Formats: sequence, structure tokens, C-alpha cells
Amino acid sequence: MSAEVVDVIVVGCGPVGGIAANYLGLHGLRTLVIERDLSVFIQPRAFSCDDEAQRNFQAAGLEGALAVDLWPCKSMDYIDGSQRVLGTVAMGELDFGVSHPAISFFNQPQLETVLRKGLERFPHAELRLGHELVSFTQDEDFVTTQIKDRRTGRSREVRARYLLGCDGSHSTVRAQMGVSMLGTSYEEPWIAISGTTTTPEPDFTYYVCDPKRPGFVTRGVYNEVRMDFLLKENERTEIMERQEVVDALLAPYVDPKKIQLQRASVFTFQAKVAERWRDKRVFLLGDAAHVMPPFAGQGLCSGIRDAMNLSWKLALVSRGAAGEALLDTYEQERHPHAVDMVNTTIVMGKVLLARNRLVAALRNALLRLLFRIPRTRRFMRNYEFKPKSLVSQGLISGGRRRKGNVAEGSYFPQPRVEVAGGETVRLDDVSSRGFTVFTLEDAPDTVRQSAEALAREVGGLCLRILPAARTGEARAGDVVDVSGKLTAWFVQYQADVAVVRPDRYVYGASRGAAIEQLREELRRLIHMPAATRTEEAPARALLPSSA
Repeated sequence: MSAEVVDVIVVGCGPVGGIAANYLGLHGLRTLVIERDLSVFIQPRAFSCDDEAQRNFQAAGLEGALAVDLWPCKSMDYIDGSQRVLGTVAMGELDFGVSHPAISFFNQPQLETVLRKGLERFPHAELRLGHELVSFTQDEDFVTTQIKDRRTGRSREVRARYLLGCDGSHSTVRAQMGVSMLGTSYEEPWIAISGTTTTPEPDFTYYVCDPKRPGFVTRGVYNEVRMDFLLKENERTEIMERQEVVDALLAPYVDPKKIQLQRASVFTFQAKVAERWRDKRVFLLGDAAHVMPPFAGQGLCSGIRDAMNLSWKLALVSRGAAGEALLDTYEQERHPHAVDMVNTTIVMGKVLLARNRLVAALRNALLRLLFRIPRTRRFMRNYEFKPKSLVSQGLISGGRRRKGNVAEGSYFPQPRVEVAGGETVRLDDVSSRGFTVFTLEDAPDTVRQSAEALAREVGGLCLRILPAARTGEARAGDVVDVSGKLTAWFVQYQADVAVVRPDRYVYGASRGAAIEQLREELRRLIHMPAATRTEEAPARALLPSSA
């Protein structure tokens, strides 16, 4: 029997593998997803995502299905051991420019279910449960795998152009690549408690800055309560997971009698990054590539960024629109940001989890002070300690981000805009799934013509931005900047054209005739075959909210 052939094999269908497969499906790639378990993992694990991750759910066309599964965090309090508030971040008031809440909570089993349901949209994508990767080899054109059905014990050969290891921190793919994880393992034990309340609880989200019992406590979606606490050295797993001990941990924050317990398990965490993320046609994503402490809630978000970054590049290379060298930019772009995020979470842990009473008292006093001084309050409130989403080198104009006020490599905003017919939508809903070239209304005709030509050459879309004063005048190909945020962006970077990548990072911006330099650069890297230059339907139409 001849081997089955697909474009991409995704190993693992957790959140990262699931969303990677959805992106690949949207790009038309024949995708096989294999998952060793027969159902979603029923225990809640990851539970928070930032605004960028939510924008990436939107890009997958899954936002409608996820709407009831996301619970926006309205306010976050830093509290001491007596539950006195040291400072508050009004999360519901934050606007980082992408039209999504700064932080939302979710239930991981529900999220995985939606992602798997999303794959049913694509006749060219298949999920095989109860299957695992046994081995793989590579040649110049294919990865040849042996995949075993765990129910029957039988194996079969499947060939793919690319293999994605989305199989977690104990990755089989990574092990077979011979890749090591570099970093630190932390032996401090934590207990993760998850449950649902029998009666609705008010919103609460706390960083518990208590040297006796540091932790994180929050209300989540579906009346869920999630609590993570650092354990003491003498507290043994078999004792701490007992019902009466768990009840004692819950009691200061919620009545244990109202909790239907789902999970109470002890774990330790790591802060490690894989030494390599690519071996020819094989790639690592998510926890297979990096694991980090949970303090900033960025583990899952980082994995989703990996999937978003790599999927469209695989699509371009598979279509013959770009060379294999484009795939080198995946690790080049994502590795530095992952390292920065790991280091940031380590520092946050040292600050928020101090066990020494004197150090903790000084820390709490400092937090009170930081939240009282306007500039430092802004630093805390706006999460300025979080590494910015930037591409410092890779597929951006010039290959490397210059110093100073430059647009290339920055994350493009997503305000609400008015389109033809008067409807107001979020910008990505009318942008291309490929490259989008934006021009200002007052850009010269020659610039507009070059922008339209560039968009055609890369298989994308050109949109003209009208000022807010032109409300009601948008025609096909126009968006009205009703908030003024897009206009402000162009003023900041002194540009009249912006070339935005499929993952919403800016390839480059220009003014006047300088657009020809951007065209020439991209022409050397990407040239969409004429047969594939078709604009796809907006992602918002792909999966209705009733799905």
C-alpha cells in the first residue's frame, strides 16, 4: 500500500496544535493532526490569554464560537496576607490598540473542543485521535513518518512536506530531533486548584503577595474559580491534595461548600527554551519549544504566536511563492521574544513570590508606593514590564529593525473602522488573510498605484484609509478611521503606506516614492504565482457564533 501524502503533519492537538491546524486549514494546506489521547484533557490547565492571543483567535475565524468561553478580566488587585489591597489595575479600562480585552480567562477543555470543531470546516484537514508518532526520517522533499493507532497497535507510513511538533514539554518530536532544552527547572512545588461554584460569585482576580502563601486567585468563565498557591518545603503532595487541606486554601477567598472541585494537583515549573526550533522540515512550537513560569500567563499566548508566525510562511513556501529560506525566519523572529518572556516571568516570580517576611514587607510597601506615583502607576497599570511584541530581525524591511522610531517589526493596531455601507467592524475583519497594504487617502496617485501593484504581487489586498471626517463616504477598498488611531499611527511613523504581514506585524512603511524600495525588497522574497492571486473570504464569516 502506497504511503499517504499530506502537506503538513501536526503532532499534538492541544491548544497550540489545534490553532496551528486551523491556520493551516485556512491557508488551504492538506493537514493531518495526530493526537495520542481519544478526547480532550478534562482537567483545566492553562486559563488565561492576552489581547494578542484573542486577536489570533479572531484570525482563525473562531471568535464567534469562543465568545461564550472567554471571560474578560475587569480588575486585578495585588493583596497582602490580610487581603488588604496594595494596588489595583483596572483591566477593563486598558486599551492596547487591538480591540480585545487586555486579559480574558477561559476553560481549556472548552477551548480545545472549539479548536477541534473548527477543523471540521476544512475537507483538507483531518484529526486522528488515539494516534501517536513513532518515528520520522527526512529527505530533500518529505518527512516520512510512522504513525501508530494506539487502539489497534498498527502503524502506517505517512509522508508530509513539513512536520510540526506541538506535543508539549515532553515532546516526542523534540526528542527525536535530538534537541535539548536550555534553562532552569524550579523544584518549588505549587498546587493548582480548579472548581466551579454552585452559585455565581462576583468578579475577583488577586495576586496574593503573602510570604506565608503567595499565589494567584481568580474567578473565571462558567463560574469557575482558579487558585495557584506556592507550597512550603515541608508540605507533601499526598497531604496537600486532600479535600480538607484544599478547603482550607479556598476558605479565605470563597466558601468551600460552594465549590465543586475539578482539580487539585501539585506541580513544579520550568523556565527553558529549546536550543533549536527547526531541523530542515521539522519545527517545534509551544511548550515543545519553550516552557515558562505561569506568573505572566504567557505560556499559551507564546505558543499561539508561534502558530500564527509559522503557518502563513509554510503556506507561501508550499505554494511556491517563497523559498525555503523564509522558514528560517520563524525561529529567528520567535526565539528572542520567547526568551524575553521567560526572563520576565522569572523576575516577576522573584518579586511577587518572596517568602522572606522582611523582603515581602518591603515589596508590599514598594507596591503601595508604585501605585500612588502617577508615572510608576502607569508603568504597573499598562503592563510596561511585559516585553513588547516586536520582530527585531527576520522578514521585515532591511532584515533587521533599526533603532529609533521605526515602523518595521512593530505590531499593527486594530481599531474599529467604517466600511462601505456604513457598517463599523474591526480592521482585521476586512483585511487580507495574506499581506495587507494600507495607504492614506492623500497619498499621491503614483504611490497608490504602486501600493495596489505590491498587494497583487504578494497575493494580498490594498485598503485606503479615509479620515474620520469622511464618515459615510467609504467605497469598496476603503476604511474610515473613525477613531483616528490609524491616522495617528501614520503620523507617528511619517508614512503614507504600510505593508502589514498576515500575522499583523509590519513588514515596512514608506512615504512617497520610497514605496518602490519596499516593492523591490518583497519582490525578491515573495512573488505569488498568478494562479493563486485570489483574495480569500474574511475570517469572521468562516464559523458562525452558533457553531
